[in-house]
Amino acid sequence: MAVPTNPTDAELNAYILFRFGMLGIDISVLPFQDSTAQVDQVSVLSSCRSTLRQSLQLLDYELDVQTHIATYYASPQWAWTQMGEEGRISLAKRKQALGY
Repeated sequence: MAVPTNPTDAELNAYILFRFGMLGIDISVLPFQDSTAQVDQVSVLSSCRSTLRQSLQLLDYELDVQTHIATYYASPQWAWTQMGEEGRISLAKRKQALGY
């Protein structure tokens, strides 16, 4: 199996320009490189490359199955374990049924 390599700046630029094109964004109207401008093509592409590379670093993160991921709402599994109020009742009933 081939080992993936990190994309080069040119490959990321092509991807970014393609995605911008799909969204109807044309950064060619910006100055190419102008230190006095608020934004230019070089800084836009650099910022986007940085964001994409940070996303790639997140994809390399190995998720620990024991990790409790923060969520806005409790998962259904949480409700059925001893942590939830209904789960306590269910666990107690299960223990009673098993003779604990």
